Amino acid sequence: MTTFIEILEAIGSFVLGAAGRIGIFLAAALVLAVPALLAALAWRALRRVPRTSLAHDARLAPNHTWLAPWRRGALAIGLDEVAERILPSATSVELPRPGMVIHRGDPVVVIRAGKRAVRVGSPVDGTVAAVNRRLGRSPGLVKEEPYGRGWLFAVAPEGESWKELPGGLRADSWLLGEKRRLSHFLEDELGVAAADGGELLAPAPALLGEEGWDRLVAEFLTKAA
Repeated sequence: MTTFIEILEAIGSFVLGAAGRIGIFLAAALVLAVPALLAALAWRALRRVPRTSLAHDARLAPNHTWLAPWRRGALAIGLDEVAERILPSATSVELPRPGMVIHRGDPVVVIRAGKRAVRVGSPVDGTVAAVNRRLGRSPGLVKEEPYGRGWLFAVAPEGESWKELPGGLRADSWLLGEKRRLSHFLEDELGVAAADGGELLAPAPALLGEEGWDRLVAEFLTKAA
């Protein structure tokens, strides 16, 4: 009887010891895995967050495009947040061909939003160096990430006149004024009052009739760069 009890005690001690070791192993694995899992989740979240702040060395053009140094002296070009606000959506994007010689004001990009379209003019003279082919598969990036993956094309500029365009604090101030001007324009066209702070809460540009839409595009998106 005593031998049987001793055997049971030995088995119990072994099981408890094994369970303890397994528990310690699992706890250690969990401690190591949790930071890695959190880091992975944080990375995925960061990749999903649209880049909404303009690069500090970017410039803004009157037709609400931005220009920023890219590769080998070329400039990346995209839409700023006022243009993004005006577009009701982006269902397709037509881009220029690399190697094409373009001039300031030339309509080189066509962004379609259903039946409506916006022709984006080049803010500088130069030669198209590259285009964002990702937009062929995901045109919505133009609205979702206008300062990031929604860039339009890159151009090798002729000269450095683009440096005279507002950048830094000048760009911030100009953009703020343009946001207010857009809100006032929409107030007048739609006969509604803007919310406190001077910005409409609803996506009002999509509510404009065809004549109002044409006036909006002419006023904000087709001015000579």
